[in-house]
Amino acid sequence: MPLKTVECKGKIPVQIINGTDLTSCPEFLTLECLKVKKVFDEFALRDCVEGIKFELCQPPRGGSIQPTLILRHCKISDVEIKDVSTNGMKMLKFSGKCCCEVFGKDERGNIIRMRVIDIPDCHTNLSIGEDGELCFRFSVRREYPDATTENFNNLIHFLDEGRFELQCFVEAVIDEMNSDTECELLVTNIGVFLAVKFDAEVQVCVPVLGYCEIEEVLPIEDSFCERFEFENLPSFNPAQLDKAITPYNSI
Repeated sequence: MPLKTVECKGKIPVQIINGTDLTSCPEFLTLECLKVKKVFDEFALRDCVEGIKFELCQPPRGGSIQPTLILRHCKISDVEIKDVSTNGMKMLKFSGKCCCEVFGKDERGNIIRMRVIDIPDCHTNLSIGEDGELCFRFSVRREYPDATTENFNNLIHFLDEGRFELQCFVEAVIDEMNSDTECELLVTNIGVFLAVKFDAEVQVCVPVLGYCEIEEVLPIEDSFCERFEFENLPSFNPAQLDKAITPYNSI
């Protein structure tokens, strides 16, 4: 079923309100057709597993990894979206897998690549990717009780056209109180948050108030020594004078 379209040209009248005063003569706004990414739906999930094992690319300085992990290059695969509406209930089923590379930060601030090598065989949606990525598999039914038939059909339209896109975002924390690090092996508990967005590129007709002036931002050119003049003096211990005096170099 194609999307409902409108003729997007010409102008439309609008009344301008300035404070409490309504202008007697309407202003006319030009209609413009814009191509944008529209988020049709989004949902979030969480999972937790105890006893996960990571292989570290190098031993962490200080002997431990900070609790908040860094997840990069997240990719979504095995995507399937189905219309599973029944008995007048408008529903879609989203399924897929989101895999991310995992990095941790040690006590010295060094970024360390972490590869998942073992996840206990238990009831969890977490799994191991081909190169040690942390993967989160999901299968969710979403109900749209407040959606009009027209809006729900718009969702179905993008499914039929194959123009949808799912994006995933992941955050994870480890249990710093129950983590065991030995050389390049980390055994810990992990909690993972997953957010999935369902969007598509659409063209919308909007009234335009005007166009913004793009201001040119000139780079600030200053030297290292000029910036150094504004650096705070360090505190030297022990103090050389009873009262601190700001030094002045006349050269």
